[in-house]
Amino acid sequence: MTINFRNPIADLRKSTGYDLDKLSLISGLTVTEIAKLESGELIDPAKIARLFAAAGIKQV
Repeated sequence: MTINFRNPIADLRKSTGYDLDKLSLISGLTVTEIAKLESGELIDPAKIARLFAAAGIKQV
């Protein structure tokens, strides 16, 4: 898997095959929150951790 450092959140979502709606349901975040995380408009480590958990990625 290649991760684009300009938009790793979007790359993570796309690598799982989830669209924004599906990831929203799984993570408990709103579509707007996910879109803002992907664009870099919102930087919230707790919300990013929720996305990682929803994608099945364990944090070290």
